[in-house]
Amino acid sequence: MSGVSARVIAQDVDGLVPALQRLALLGRAPRPLWKALGTYGENSTRERFKTGVGPDGVRWKISRRVRKFGGQTLVRSTRLLRGITNRADNDGAEWGTNAVYGAIHQFGGEIKKAARSGTVRLRLDSKSALLRQKDHRHLAVFAKATHKRAAEKAFTGKAHTIRMPARPYLGVNEQDGREMLAISLDVIDQAAGNGGAR
Repeated sequence: MSGVSARVIAQDVDGLVPALQRLALLGRAPRPLWKALGTYGENSTRERFKTGVGPDGVRWKISRRVRKFGGQTLVRSTRLLRGITNRADNDGAEWGTNAVYGAIHQFGGEIKKAARSGTVRLRLDSKSALLRQKDHRHLAVFAKATHKRAAEKAFTGKAHTIRMPARPYLGVNEQDGREMLAISLDVIDQAAGNGGAR
């Protein structure tokens, strides 16, 4: 051979073959990688509920309830937040919520409420005045059928439309992409037997 050449000689490669076999196994069954990414996505989404900022970096519009009574937007009952989960298999990962109203908060939209009427049972105090909620003095307390001091009140609700602004909580931004790349490299490093945590 004329010209320039290079030759690589491998010495002490006893650990190389098992490491390559573990990497091949991860390639055939990558669920651990997808699970790590799904867990990160779930945790990143949960963090957005704490900060009130979407994946696009835009702060959520504060809800009327929060303006009036305090608290945090989208976490009144924590049902939406508690419903954030992730799922992973060998084909990929996904995270989101099982709350049926999750989409209206993510994308925004209109909720059309039909006109309705009915009666409600409200509790009365010892002076036959409506019993009020402790934290919301302008709201009455509903009465069960077993409550003896109660009054039935008729109500009529007009048809109306509620306009919900989008408050995106699901999504992947640049920072998430960097974190997911680091997690992927860590999982691959662990599979190769290098201990991970680069």
